[in-house]
Amino acid sequence: MMYKKVMASALLWAALTASAGAFDYNQSVDEIAESPLTAYQTVYLGMPRADFDANFSILPDWTFYGSSVSFTERAERTSVVKNVSVTEGIEIFSADTSAKGKVLAFDNYFKTTDKATAKSIYSRLVATIYSNMENFPVKQTSKEVEWTQDDVSITVAFDGQKDSDGNYIVYIRRYNKILK
Repeated sequence: MMYKKVMASALLWAALTASAGAFDYNQSVDEIAESPLTAYQTVYLGMPRADFDANFSILPDWTFYGSSVSFTERAERTSVVKNVSVTEGIEIFSADTSAKGKVLAFDNYFKTTDKATAKSIYSRLVATIYSNMENFPVKQTSKEVEWTQDDVSITVAFDGQKDSDGNYIVYIRRYNKILK
């Protein structure tokens, strides 16, 4: 009987602490890069802004930054693994501020104070996207790689410099030159 109580307590503790800021950023990188025209199979170019709001405003481990007056909205979550903090975020850019406003572009980004982690995220994004794209990159430098597929551009970038908050940022941007 005591064994069952200990096991039940351990399982409950594991369930409660597993979701508390413990996402695996490598899994997120893979999910984003395996299907680079979408994000998490839920965000895509041309989608209504209201769908983004509905998806990310209810997720328990994400902080949603919505706005009815800005053309951008974003959501973020943070995890600390082995004393390295990684903030994963997504930001959309819409045609207008209405609920029906279409998403014209969106970025996924990863922020960290650890340069080696940022380099690893960048390399993983580029390698995974490279293996999933139909075409070769149209532009490739030491700081960014860009692909086009039909009317969509996909850019992965990391400049190796800290921002004003002391973070290295790796991002993947998707935009459509035709949607308006």
